[in-house]
Amino acid sequence: MAVAERFLGHLQQDHYAEAWALTLQGGYTGATPQALQAVAARHSCRSGRVVGASPLQTHGNRLRRALRGQRVDMDEVRVEFEGTCLLGVRLRWFPGHGWRVVYFASHAG
Repeated sequence: MAVAERFLGHLQQDHYAEAWALTLQGGYTGATPQALQAVAARHSCRSGRVVGASPLQTHGNRLRRALRGQRVDMDEVRVEFEGTCLLGVRLRWFPGHGWRVVYFASHAG
């Protein structure tokens, strides 16, 4: 969630290069900071507080994955922000790169 919060903070301050550095750097979020700025312009809701994340991560789920020899954390997480509207940020884990933003969009409740 910290990556999603930092990403949103950079967008709020119009620091597109810093926000872009937290992305997959291609695909939906854009191949350049300027492309990210164009995507962000379509989503005017850039403020808010974290109201949820999914899928739910319980200690039992983590324990089961650890016992199976799997990575303990999920490979993809969705973080929801609430402010003047709802904003969803999707993060994906990339080995060697950590958590990266792969998608974000404002949406209806």
